[in-house]
Amino acid sequence: MFRHMQMSCVSALRATPRIAKIALLALLVSCAGDDHGDDHGDDHNHDNEIISRVVLTFTPEGGGEALSFSFDDPDGDGGASGVSEQIELTEGSTYALALTFENALTDPTEDITADIEAEAEAHFILLTGDLSGPASTPTTSLLSQAYADLESDYGANAVGEDLPLGIRHTITATTAGSGSLRVMLRHLPEVNGQPQKTASLPADLAAGLDLPGSVDVDLTFDLVVSSP
Repeated sequence: MFRHMQMSCVSALRATPRIAKIALLALLVSCAGDDHGDDHGDDHNHDNEIISRVVLTFTPEGGGEALSFSFDDPDGDGGASGVSEQIELTEGSTYALALTFENALTDPTEDITADIEAEAEAHFILLTGDLSGPASTPTTSLLSQAYADLESDYGANAVGEDLPLGIRHTITATTAGSGSLRVMLRHLPEVNGQPQKTASLPADLAAGLDLPGSVDVDLTFDLVVSSP
């Protein structure tokens, strides 16, 4: 399990412009009951990795300059809140979205993405906010989202179904406007030999149901889609 970067115990709160507020693991003890499924004994008895930087890179379909937007928490656990860049996309454009997770508090920076990929069957990245996709049923939709990877892209599929991980997505900017994009990385190790990661989790989140496992990262970015 990775150290939590979470904006609230129960639901994502829209960030104030360019700011994503974080509550790290040490501050979540009182919220343990809201995270549902965290108390699984030995399944979680290993050291946490620190994730201090998350980067979303949107590469236009058919070529063009990639657009990168990041969240940074330069002083790590405690101290000042982290800062997120506003995501700015163009209406009518389709992008290949790739996510990276880093511990930038070390020298050199540690790439946590590889660790997540190595444990693909125990992690799920879910996107919600003002977009239509497997985990979101918004009243207003600026983007459409589809997964563009599977667990088997990163290693042998040994447990359960070959489900998406969510490091890669296909994103289409469908409607001009402003809103938000929430990124949640959930940790879902097996419990008593049974997988917690199932195909129903995105739909369960969209329906407002409690999810198993625990939260490693939960960030909300401001989002603007401009007319071409």
